[in-house]
Amino acid sequence: MKYSFVKSAQEISSCEKKIRIEKGNNNIIVKFPYNPDYTAKIKTVKGYRWHPDGKYWSVPYSELKNLLSAFDGEKVEVDPSIWLYELEKELIARKYSRRTVKLYLHYNKEFLKYSKKTPYQVSNEDVRDYLYYLAERKGCSASTLNIAINALKFYYGEILKRRFAYEIKRPKKDKKLPVVLSQEEVSKILFFC
Repeated sequence: MKYSFVKSAQEISSCEKKIRIEKGNNNIIVKFPYNPDYTAKIKTVKGYRWHPDGKYWSVPYSELKNLLSAFDGEKVEVDPSIWLYELEKELIARKYSRRTVKLYLHYNKEFLKYSKKTPYQVSNEDVRDYLYYLAERKGCSASTLNIAINALKFYYGEILKRRFAYEIKRPKKDKKLPVVLSQEEVSKILFFC
């Protein structure tokens, strides 16, 4: 099954025939135009529920793989943040700071958008391309690249148990010249103290 990623509200409205899978607060939201075949397929997923007020279906996050296999062969748009639910749970359980959780989710979501693949389809080459994109196109510093690397390593190594992320090399630290004051500037500082 080929997955595409949700990018904007405008793109969503232009793809009315597709099945859209989005992140909800405590569950996965599934939206599609009325189709008896789609309705029958979603009813095969454990824990499904229809929400008439919002006109969408919901299923538990634990049923993501079953949901995707139920719609195998259909055009499905998957919000990249869907894949990151387990990452968020693990980071919070390990008491990572809110900022770290936010950054790890951000870099993993941006990576999935950039690669246009599922976490199970990405390769080491995709990771290298993304890091190159961050360094060259976005002009990120070495410390920002290290945060992105840590985010990717944690998700792919700790959560998905994939080894390729461990082959990523760290960037060299940015070399900054120290700020040195002239004798005249030091004299002025001491004079005014």
